[in-house]
Amino acid sequence: MARNKKNADGRYRYRVYLGKNEDGSKKFKSFYGSTEREAKAAAAAYRTAIGQGLDPEQSKATLGDLYANLIAVKKAKGVSQKSLDRYEDQCNNWGELKDNPAGELKAADFQRVLNTLADWHDGKPPLSHYTLSNLRSSAKAVYDLAIPEVVLYNPLIKTTTPAGAPPEPREPISEEQQRWIRETPHAAQRAAMLLLYSGLRRGEATALTWADVDLKDATITVSKGYDFPDKKSKNPKTPAGVRVVSIPKILVDYLKTQKDGCMYVLHSSKGERMTEQGWKRMWESYMRDLNVKYGYDGQQNKNRPGGLPMAIETFTPHQLRHTFCTLMYFAGVDVLTARDQMGHKDISVTLGIYTALDKKFKKKKINRLDAYLKKAT
Repeated sequence: MARNKKNADGRYRYRVYLGKNEDGSKKFKSFYGSTEREAKAAAAAYRTAIGQGLDPEQSKATLGDLYANLIAVKKAKGVSQKSLDRYEDQCNNWGELKDNPAGELKAADFQRVLNTLADWHDGKPPLSHYTLSNLRSSAKAVYDLAIPEVVLYNPLIKTTTPAGAPPEPREPISEEQQRWIRETPHAAQRAAMLLLYSGLRRGEATALTWADVDLKDATITVSKGYDFPDKKSKNPKTPAGVRVVSIPKILVDYLKTQKDGCMYVLHSSKGERMTEQGWKRMWESYMRDLNVKYGYDGQQNKNRPGGLPMAIETFTPHQLRHTFCTLMYFAGVDVLTARDQMGHKDISVTLGIYTALDKKFKKKKINRLDAYLKKAT
């Protein structure tokens, strides 16, 4: 392994000797890094991969091929067709990159496409941060699967997800859906009641212990969240995330009936903290049960062959948090208090929700004024 001096562009280079060319000249492969250690590590990884039987020089698998491999693995694991189709769409979102050899693509190539998709281009609107994040994650997954047989390293590690288009505001759930939550026993009911009437984020609710809940004072102390990818507790992203949330009597009365000896308020059937997959399975089951009860009057089997078509409007855990903010708006809670309850870092986020609700219900308020003036004359 030969080391060169720092390049004019500021990068360091290490070279790996690969033998001789047909004309007898020495053959090298160069590896670059922003530091000596980084360049040396890339070169060392290359040599290790060769020692494990990988011949990167012969690998011509494209990014599209890597996505096809991931889709095949996911299909073998029983992933739904909808999810498989999503991977296919994400592959297509990379445009011309999907036809390039995966081993030759760099972080800059992926970053360029991400940045393009985050803005208006070719008459197409920008993608949201959430969609861009999923796109980046899928590409990272295909590279992780291909190491070290096809590629030597994962270029997505050095990319950043752009802000993208502002997310579209989620609609709060209806009063009818709120009634479903209150009246339908299910393994997910405790989670739904907690999110709906406290406004906690899913990660905050996952990390919540009974020691954080004061039913006498009707408060919940939020001091931590849960990082699902890393499977560990984490501190809130901002100081605003640490807060004491006042909860309504309906939640206090409900939680009084829910203590079961486990330290976590929300937990698996084994008393362990909820995982990402656990949340997904629980919520899917919840929506299927609600669909049977309220969409088919309990007259159908949720597990019938082919599945039972959804006759109800489903909702997500995050919609329940948004609904809590909406309930505070209708209850006349001032925006500063609502911000503190929600744990928003910037009051503009809370104001945005309140302003959108003002616009939506301004007509109804004017109609009330008309009715009042009519009675007064």
